[in-house]
Amino acid sequence: MKTSLKILILGSLLAGITHATMAQIPAPLQNLVQQSFQNFTKLKEAEQLIRVGELRVDVAKTALLPYVSAAGSYNYITPTAKATLPLPEGAREIQFIPNHNINLGVNGSYGLYDFGKTDLTIRQARKNVLTSRHNLELNRHNLAYQIAQLYYTIAFLQKSLKVQQEVIQGSEEVLKQVEQRFKNGDALEFDVVSQQVKLKMTQNRKIDFENQIEKQKVMLSYLTGTPAANITVPELAIEGSSPAVSTESLLTLADGNSKEILLAKDRIRSAETEIEIAQKAHLPTIMLNGSVGEKNGYMPNVNQLRFNVAAGLSVNIPLYAGKRYDIQRRAAQVNLEATKYNLTAVNENLQKDIESVKIDIKSNQQRLENVGLQVTQAERALTIAKNRLANGTITNVELEGAQTGIEEALLSQLNYQFQLFMNRLELKRLIGEEFWK
Repeated sequence: MKTSLKILILGSLLAGITHATMAQIPAPLQNLVQQSFQNFTKLKEAEQLIRVGELRVDVAKTALLPYVSAAGSYNYITPTAKATLPLPEGAREIQFIPNHNINLGVNGSYGLYDFGKTDLTIRQARKNVLTSRHNLELNRHNLAYQIAQLYYTIAFLQKSLKVQQEVIQGSEEVLKQVEQRFKNGDALEFDVVSQQVKLKMTQNRKIDFENQIEKQKVMLSYLTGTPAANITVPELAIEGSSPAVSTESLLTLADGNSKEILLAKDRIRSAETEIEIAQKAHLPTIMLNGSVGEKNGYMPNVNQLRFNVAAGLSVNIPLYAGKRYDIQRRAAQVNLEATKYNLTAVNENLQKDIESVKIDIKSNQQRLENVGLQVTQAERALTIAKNRLANGTITNVELEGAQTGIEEALLSQLNYQFQLFMNRLELKRLIGEEFWK
């Protein structure tokens, strides 16, 4: 009951994080993620490796089936054993072994009992398939979040582009006022040139944003196979705030969802099976053997081919292998210890990353609070500067300072919003949330 309640609470926290990051997954993003799953070559490679693993399971199962082979041999032997027998009708020479020995037949063998060695080999092959599946899931997981990062980067760049366009419009209006004042003799040519330079600088920054957007779309096109011209990102709406979640709770969520942890646990289970295989390597194998065919060498006419059948049991008991089995057991045990250390390292690294992201979230929230006041002050300063410009009571330096201040404040606000958004997205990635499902 306590465990169920704990899972329910953690699930609610995860839902809160999801809502805070993105109120609703945009349909274009979901489509891009699904297209990347179908297009990205690395995923196709991982899918083929799963198929290879499944075939290896089938290969391991063949050890449970009979093995049948056809064989033929010819040997010439001389001299051969002969004897002369005195018979009533006269002496007769008898040959016990033919000069030309011929043996044609079909041989079969079947493993009756091997103390579970074959079953362990099959189990190991199946675990390898499971590891391959988890590896595919990890690749998909990382690819989906890479797609999301590119998508939301474009969304924020578009927001920045919109802000920059508003700044350009403001600069153009100011330039018109300064030019008019210059015509009226209330301003210097230097003031006009300064405003023109300022306008060009803002226009160049707009070009930078457009260039970055196109580059992000090219990368999305590479990952998804969708032409860059067909990639559209609607305006992004951010809702909600990030709930306070302890690192322990996030690690609990990650323990059941993180693909890195799943792979680390797979390695431990595989190493445990290797130990079992090594422990039984020295055990005997009981085989049922049989053959049917034709051969010569039977008395009285040793040269005549005759039908023959043979059946029996055989036991293969390893007696000495140069300490190989003992070394294999020790190597398997060391490998198991290494995989356990690997799981510990994965958990520690995950904890470090989660705590680092939480620090970034807190810092960016504080920065957003501060920059909000900065935006308000910059907007007020620009309004005052425009009024003073209309009245002719402002210097060029003061005007440029007000224009630069509002531009930097608005872009800084967007930048911190973007960083906070990406922090929350990274937190979801770390705990294994699959937002595309």
